[in-house]
Amino acid sequence: MKQVRCRCDAMVDIDVPDKINLDSDASFLSLLADGKSLSAVCPRCGALVRAELPLHLSSASRGIDAIVLPEPDRLSVYRGKVDAPGTSEILLGYQELFERARTLRDGLDPRVVEALKYFLQSKADEAEPEADTSVLYNGTMDGALEFHILGLKSGQTGVVKLPRSSYDKVEADMKTGIQKEPFKTLFSGRYHSIRKLGFMDSAAGQD
Repeated sequence: MKQVRCRCDAMVDIDVPDKINLDSDASFLSLLADGKSLSAVCPRCGALVRAELPLHLSSASRGIDAIVLPEPDRLSVYRGKVDAPGTSEILLGYQELFERARTLRDGLDPRVVEALKYFLQSKADEAEPEADTSVLYNGTMDGALEFHILGLKSGQTGVVKLPRSSYDKVEADMKTGIQKEPFKTLFSGRYHSIRKLGFMDSAAGQD
């Protein structure tokens, strides 16, 4: 049992596991893929309080071994100042946890999905250079891969559907392309999100 602070400042007890093994309890995969984190109702104000606490996600059959760290740790992870034990991959925030669950549910290679996100992010930045956009994998729809682009003008969410052939092409190209930039940097270390590329670009510009 963990305690999470509600917006009314009350402490709420939530039963949050430290470890989730998807091979032992596959029901968690559907729960996470649907974007549902463990939650409880605040006894003081009645608000739904969601837990976003560190946890270890694993599945030998699906090839996943990841430590999920809270979103506020993002800059510290970028700067190599977070002590995450072991050699597990790092995910930052539950949004990335949910996205990874959808990738696992759909039987996709997370690296290929991240590469597709990179191409979509580049196009979004080119089209809206002043916007702070981000790309999320949302699942499959009628055989296509659906991505959501957040941060567009007027607060709208863009929806892009890529044919499975696009995924297959990138997957084939990854065998050699993974050693080339930006993918060499993207998949180095323990954190493999395109979000770190923006930080590294900005840090390089300050040198």
